[in-house]
Amino acid sequence: MTALTYAAPSGPYPVGVRDGEVLDTTHQVLRPQDAGGRRLMVRVWYPALTDCRTFRPYLVDNEAKSLQWLTEATGIPQEWVDRLADVRTHSVAGAKPAGRGFPTLVYSHGAVGWVSQNTPLMEHLASHGYIVWSVAHPGEACGVHYPDGDTVRYDNVFNESFLGTVTDPHYLDKIAGDVATRFELTPEFLDGHTMGPWSQRWVDDMRAVIDAIEAGSVAGAAADLTDAGNTSRMGVFGMSFGAAAAASTAQQDHRVKAVVNLDGGQFLSDLLDTDIRVPLLHLATDMRGQLTTMGFPPVTAIDANEFFFEPLRTAGTRSDVHRLCMTDVTHLELTDLVLIPAQDRAAVLPGGGKVESQPTIDLVNAFIRAHFDAALLGIDNRFPRPQLAEFPAVTPIDLTPVRTWALAHTNPPARPGN
Repeated sequence: MTALTYAAPSGPYPVGVRDGEVLDTTHQVLRPQDAGGRRLMVRVWYPALTDCRTFRPYLVDNEAKSLQWLTEATGIPQEWVDRLADVRTHSVAGAKPAGRGFPTLVYSHGAVGWVSQNTPLMEHLASHGYIVWSVAHPGEACGVHYPDGDTVRYDNVFNESFLGTVTDPHYLDKIAGDVATRFELTPEFLDGHTMGPWSQRWVDDMRAVIDAIEAGSVAGAAADLTDAGNTSRMGVFGMSFGAAAAASTAQQDHRVKAVVNLDGGQFLSDLLDTDIRVPLLHLATDMRGQLTTMGFPPVTAIDANEFFFEPLRTAGTRSDVHRLCMTDVTHLELTDLVLIPAQDRAAVLPGGGKVESQPTIDLVNAFIRAHFDAALLGIDNRFPRPQLAEFPAVTPIDLTPVRTWALAHTNPPARPGN
């Protein structure tokens, strides 16, 4: 069986990688196990000084055990985890950092995801001069492997709540009704409902990591990397549930200057029918196509976040809010599971296997890096026009129907629940 591989990052810097830990005793906890402080494992990729070619394996020690819980939580084949374990990354463990003053990014994985689930993206950004901190959410990741060897499995309560959301009959109406119905039902899935409390907890996790970076209180091998970053150029991003948390982190934390939401639907009302504070890239998969493949009724919703990030009457018009859809890419193919051969993905993932691994990685890398280059570094790169020209499978999301509906009201429609 051929070993899984991906291309080396394209930037001028070699990439280093280290692990660390942050103890959050500030924010409210949901898990009884966190009562004495929530232990947040972090992995950080960074520009390095090294000519070493001994790269870190994708999984080391008990990390393989932690990732095996992904098969239990999601039903993906055990063979896929075994194949990921054999991947050689392009990161050198413990390498010396290349300097100081690099822009800083904080990343949040998906529900029952894992801390390294987008390693090619992290390496790409680090090779181009970013320090990237990935947060492992204990109890909500499939598994967390701490630097001291402790492991934490995902909580059944969290996973069952997450899976239960999409089977709620009101959720079906929320995605299959007309615009008014979809907007009216949205609050039933926000804030204190369904996954809202967990989403706020993940926001708090990201903010706790930002606090620790600024205070220099990260423990472990990653500790001295807090001095290498420039936190005045702070961006956040995430995938799926972590993407929603990243967007809300950007709204709630004024230290954040830019955000990427990688295919995540919002679970908090802080961005409903209102302007997001910072430049945003929302990079989405084809929700309609995927849900239809999975047997859902015909989907009328334009996008999972059609009512978020801008006021409804001006939805889709902000020049620094970019909403883009990736044709043929399915949700889990935005993780490192995209490294699995296309024919195998097609047999397991509904609608999957239509895209090849490296082109999909290249697409995600290109859009996310260009967005952060423009928003955090002020580079005049005309984002996203060059990327749209290079990747024609990515198209802007048109929110004209939402805007037209909102403008048809004499007064702006009241935010649900108000």
